[in-house]
Amino acid sequence: MPRKNYFPFVLVLVILSSALFFFFMKSRQSSRRGAPGGESREEIVRLSHDQRLQKFSLTGFDDKGQKFWNLEGDTAKIDLGETVFLEDNVTLRLKNDTVIKTDHVRWTQDKGILRTNSPVFVTRGNTRINGMGSYGRLHENFIQINRDIEMIVQPGTVLTCLGPMKIFYNENRMVYFRHVTVTDAKGTLTSNRMDVYFDPDEKKVSRIVALGDVVIDRGSDTTRAERAVYLPETGSIRLEGSPEITLHQGSAELLHAPAAN
Repeated sequence: MPRKNYFPFVLVLVILSSALFFFFMKSRQSSRRGAPGGESREEIVRLSHDQRLQKFSLTGFDDKGQKFWNLEGDTAKIDLGETVFLEDNVTLRLKNDTVIKTDHVRWTQDKGILRTNSPVFVTRGNTRINGMGSYGRLHENFIQINRDIEMIVQPGTVLTCLGPMKIFYNENRMVYFRHVTVTDAKGTLTSNRMDVYFDPDEKKVSRIVALGDVVIDRGSDTTRAERAVYLPETGSIRLEGSPEITLHQGSAELLHAPAAN
């Protein structure tokens, strides 16, 4: 009985096997070529969410190209949305020698906005201010302290308010809102709002303008007015807008006493 020739079948199987092997290896090589790119992108994304920097510093300039403010912190974390989270000894220095310090700041780069809910400390010359939380638009030369604010105007003179307090550093002016009170050795001055003006040369408060429901308490004497100007250096107050004065009994008797001969 003649033997069957299986050579053609074996040859076909070898060719098919070689083709499949070649195809498989080609596909595997393609996958490997694509993988590094994918892994690289994932790594970039992962790192972008957790980039930590030491001694972060950012500087802003005015229209003339001069340094106007500087924001720095000991550590910083940057996310994909160009938001920087500054921590530890965060300090904002303004051109007019105002220094603002806190522990945590969220800085949005494209909008030039900073936010914090932490305690905030402000110094300018001999003036000291502290409060809770802050919001600022540095590109617009605006910063505010949010609430529970206290300012040491000078030794023996303190200003407090519920907040906010807005800093207009181009105008050398701060504006305090909600139950604003100045207390000195002579008594208290209270109003809805107070505008505090700084002398840029002397680096101290030159005057305080009280606006809205102004009340002055000196001892048991009370004076009400629409507006008042307080001068910290002398402690004097100038009233404006039909002031009403309520005197205690001793003052009234002195006022109506007959003139001495």
